[in-house]
Amino acid sequence: MDIYEIENLPDSIPTGILVLMFINVLAQFKNNEIEKDSFLLILSQLTDRQVMAYELLRSDIRNDIDRTLSRLWNTDSYDEVDIILSIVVNLGLEICFNKIKESLEQYEDIDKLILDEIQETIDEVGENISNSYYSLENYSE
Repeated sequence: MDIYEIENLPDSIPTGILVLMFINVLAQFKNNEIEKDSFLLILSQLTDRQVMAYELLRSDIRNDIDRTLSRLWNTDSYDEVDIILSIVVNLGLEICFNKIKESLEQYEDIDKLILDEIQETIDEVGENISNSYYSLENYSE
């Protein structure tokens, strides 16, 4: 699986196929078959398609992604921070979100642009990280 194949997929993909694709990319990354940058880009593309399904990703896969991104989290690269923040918010990844919030404690070591991006995301999400459809649910009432 490479980023070019993923980028050319339709916006809407059946949930069962998405699940298999998430499992596949996680396995490839864990087996060192793809680099971190490619992994994050593919994960981001799959996340975008998962959002279009309007349902939460299966919890075991979401937890696996959550733990994996928690290990990858660092504040050295704006691009990585931006991608991970998007994935975390859109999939509702609690472990990584908490790690992101904790990283603000080392704010003196974080570039201002990255710090602002993190803070803005935390402010937007509030306490509703576990349900990325929270605002939609409230809107429909």
